[in-house]
Amino acid sequence: MDQEKIGKFISELRKGKKITQQELAEKIGVTDRAISNWENGRRLPDYSILKSLCKELDVTINELLSGEKLEKEEYQEKLEENIINLNIVNKKKLNKMLKIIGSFTCLFILFIFLGICIYNFYEMDIKYDERTMKCSFKENALTYTIIGSSVLNTNYIERTINNAKYIIFHSTINIYNKRHSNWEYGESVARVANNQEIPFNFYWEFDKEENLDQKIIVYYSNKSLKKFEKLNDTEFLKEIENSFQMCSNEM
Repeated sequence: MDQEKIGKFISELRKGKKITQQELAEKIGVTDRAISNWENGRRLPDYSILKSLCKELDVTINELLSGEKLEKEEYQEKLEENIINLNIVNKKKLNKMLKIIGSFTCLFILFIFLGICIYNFYEMDIKYDERTMKCSFKENALTYTIIGSSVLNTNYIERTINNAKYIIFHSTINIYNKRHSNWEYGESVARVANNQEIPFNFYWEFDKEENLDQKIIVYYSNKSLKKFEKLNDTEFLKEIENSFQMCSNEM
């Protein structure tokens, strides 16, 4: 089906009727831009308006799709040809639509997969709370305790500067654990306030330090520990000023 030929034919018929694109558009209920697209061969008229278009232009649908006036002896041959071409066009449109649907389906599945990954693996930083995060030294052994939570992911780093050891803790929580954590956290804080038995406790006990004279200071940072690992000693000491000092072996 020759779109350019059909477009030129529509243009000739319209001009023969001495009507503008706007006037033809108003008669059949489309925009003048649609008429322009047809006449320039960019698009074909929609099948739903072919009948009304042909009525306004005084041609048959067979002639319009052929892009020319037809003699009686060639009418049947062109009709069969146009039917075949219409089937081809419809199949192309169907295949295009199926590809679009397939692409959207793949994107939807991808978003669902990414959402599940984020929900299960994305970690949120936990801010310091002196009611639930404790540390102490006893006989030079450091004990770090998280009160009332069993779902926090806790890590630490050590750095020795000028014969002083700095230990920095940081906790995160996965999104999928957040809902459960809210209940645990609320329970723990309430029981701490009422001096009741805490339902959850996590202990992190360090071995005794060999150097009894070394100063050990424990901090908690609201920021990721990866940031501290990249700092030099001067930057490290400046950054821990913004962290929370929890305990030391001299306190």
